[in-house]
Amino acid sequence: MKYLSIAFLFLVFGYTYSYGQTDSLMRVAKELIKQDKYVEAEKVYNAILDQNGTNNDARFALGLLYSWSKQYDKARSIFTAVLKDRPESKEVYLAAINNEMWGEQYNQALTLTETAATIFPDDADILIRKAKTLNYLHRNDDAIQLLTAFRNKSKANTEVKDLLETIKAGNRLNSIGISYTYDYFKNDSPWQLAYLQYKRKTSLGAVIGRFNYANRFGSTGYQLEADAYPALTSKSYAYVNVGYSPSSLFPVFRLGTDYNRKFPNAWEASAGFRYLDFRSSKVMIYTGHVGKYIGNYWIAFRPYLVPDSSKVSLSGFLTVRRYFATADDYIGLQVGYGTSPDERYRLLTNQSLRLTGYSSRISYNHIFSKRWIFNVNGAYAYEEYFTSLFKSKITLDLAVNYLF
Repeated sequence: MKYLSIAFLFLVFGYTYSYGQTDSLMRVAKELIKQDKYVEAEKVYNAILDQNGTNNDARFALGLLYSWSKQYDKARSIFTAVLKDRPESKEVYLAAINNEMWGEQYNQALTLTETAATIFPDDADILIRKAKTLNYLHRNDDAIQLLTAFRNKSKANTEVKDLLETIKAGNRLNSIGISYTYDYFKNDSPWQLAYLQYKRKTSLGAVIGRFNYANRFGSTGYQLEADAYPALTSKSYAYVNVGYSPSSLFPVFRLGTDYNRKFPNAWEASAGFRYLDFRSSKVMIYTGHVGKYIGNYWIAFRPYLVPDSSKVSLSGFLTVRRYFATADDYIGLQVGYGTSPDERYRLLTNQSLRLTGYSSRISYNHIFSKRWIFNVNGAYAYEEYFTSLFKSKITLDLAVNYLF
């Protein structure tokens, strides 16, 4: 508190700092940053720079502050100025590269890594950031070539080796997967559902073909289904789903689509519809979602609106995931009200989409050996199967995918 009071006295009365006072205020600013008081720290740095605009230590620290607080344009301006005075500072180059990567300005990040590589040849820190940038720019082959050449020179660098394996795994364009779902009811026969699917990554987006098989009420049926995720822009993509079944256990035809968009500050949202043809009736469902990444967590809410002549039925599902090393490593929790037409384990009918239900689901997803993706889900639902009549259901779902 003593240093904090001194700092604000200088700010208010505009005292002229000696070198020792400036050094003390730098320590004050660092302490404020540790307390997440970014606005106060910014004032201290700017006060120092008002007295000495060429103080590169203060300028660099302010640039880091802007970068950490997602003010990427301000940080870029400062790092550019500092690099003119410190053209051979690895520390400044790394900060400038990180700033561009965090701001998703990957072409500018690549330019900085290429310049830095001429000053610091064979430096692992610079090379790793260049490889990551190439990967973000979908130049996976160039990233793999760069990392492979460095690994052959320095086999002891485990970070380079791990990144190389991760990019190789992401570069595998094909996967085949199987899944099995078992629904348990206390006084009824269990339901079973299985699928076999093939996924292919293309330059336009991922495409999935799926064969679904169900055993319910003593009868069996199948459904053919396809998903596509075409990329539209660097910040948006579409989701398209189509399915057909001759069996009464599935809708005879289904069609769905979403428009997905990324927004600043790790927000995302989508809007779309699901159309289901049940032979005797047809249902249009409107949906979308709002989601946000907070550190390693992803939180999203998706509603479903089913209009009818007399009322609009509403369902909603809240999902929270905690990611670990990769996008294929996470645990998740979902709670919901109503029925989701996107969950394959549910028996979809015109009536079920308008009945009440409460559900919770926990999931675990993990990738092994960079090729095998294992997923397990456990769910409990208390669902209305006829007006004001409820029953409990316990669901276990297992899935395995192989990347190649």
